[in-house]
Amino acid sequence: MITGKKGDTPHPLNPADADTEARVARRLSLHLAMSVREIFDAISLEKNRPASMAPFDAVFRNFADAPDQILPATGRKKIGIYCMAVPEELIYAAGALPVRLCAGSSDAAEAGEALFPDVSCPMVKAATGFTRTGVLSMYRDCDLVIIPTTCDWKVKLGELLSRHVPVMMLSVPKLKAAESSRRFWYAEIRRLVQALEKVTGKRITRKRLRTAMGLLHEAQQEFRIFQTLRMDDLCLIRGRDAAAVANAWFYMDAADWTHAARTLNEELKERKAQSLATTPPSAPRILLTGSPVVFPNWKIPDLIENAGGALVCDELCSSGRLLWDMACIDEPLFEDMLDALADRAVLPCTCPVFTDTEDRRTKLFRMIQDYKVEGVVHHVLKGCHPYDMELRPLEAKLAAAGVSQLKIETDYSPEDTEPLRTRVEAFVETLKGRRLRMGKSA
Repeated sequence: MITGKKGDTPHPLNPADADTEARVARRLSLHLAMSVREIFDAISLEKNRPASMAPFDAVFRNFADAPDQILPATGRKKIGIYCMAVPEELIYAAGALPVRLCAGSSDAAEAGEALFPDVSCPMVKAATGFTRTGVLSMYRDCDLVIIPTTCDWKVKLGELLSRHVPVMMLSVPKLKAAESSRRFWYAEIRRLVQALEKVTGKRITRKRLRTAMGLLHEAQQEFRIFQTLRMDDLCLIRGRDAAAVANAWFYMDAADWTHAARTLNEELKERKAQSLATTPPSAPRILLTGSPVVFPNWKIPDLIENAGGALVCDELCSSGRLLWDMACIDEPLFEDMLDALADRAVLPCTCPVFTDTEDRRTKLFRMIQDYKVEGVVHHVLKGCHPYDMELRPLEAKLAAAGVSQLKIETDYSPEDTEPLRTRVEAFVETLKGRRLRMGKSA
């Protein structure tokens, strides 16, 4: 079922309400532009940054300079999505452009917080703020917004956004290994196919789906090369820039992103050959896990790297996990391809919204080994209950394995930046001291 209509407003506004809404929108637009420009002012002072970041930077500069040009002018229908659980291959096969609408703006969260409890997911508040104000047109221009029910906040998000845009809720099973859940999920994916065909007016055929899967497969290959290059002893790219590369996927056409990623990978290979690193060898290697990090909220990556740490990898749905898992098919038959996409969206997913998250712990230990990680930072957004609830047993397992770790609970607000800076700097110094002691003992 699809609720809401494109361009709807929730209630007729009296003049006072209209003035308030206009003020909120103007303030958000001004502060967003200032935040983005501050980010790029700081970036302009950096030395030794890969030149091939330019296409990705261009996407994010538009948040300040040309908000209506963030998305490519393809002439295609736009389908908004809020989670990795939506197979983007289906959207491309329907002739549309997927747009991930997860938001990272503290000002947008403030614009949306009136509709939420005090302690609630900042990403959901920010998405609501952007949709409510229309400051970024893409939030209202989508012909359909698909919201998987991965957490309670997103369940309620669908109700709020349906006042402005057509919304389809996609029910995600929590028992992903159960056969009944699998059959249910297969049915949900077929319901999604029908909804996309209705919105776009194009039938998703076997040929179109296979072409779309090939398009995404090329992007996934480049993404895997990129992540593998980050395993090198040299830190070839900052963790913040790696997050930006992944976040740019939210807004770029798949073919354009793949081309830009391939160019960046070639440059990183050259940097490796020249032993050209972005951080000194003394920088402790850190893994970031937990709640997603979404532009322009680079607070945590910046704190880690400005404190002297090397953010070599992350296990976030907004970056490190984004394009890693591939769909596996025995034969390119239509039904088999649908089932493969359904399986890929759920079975390898390490999100803690599922009942059994042992696979996430297994993946983290594998990443710690592959990326030679010396410390783990757990990032928990306030109100992000699934990540917060499973943190204690995860911390215990990592501690038993002798892995140093730091929990950071925060939101998008910059107000806690300085206290967090002190904690992160102390953590990095601890890692440096541990490395020194291990070196002496060797």
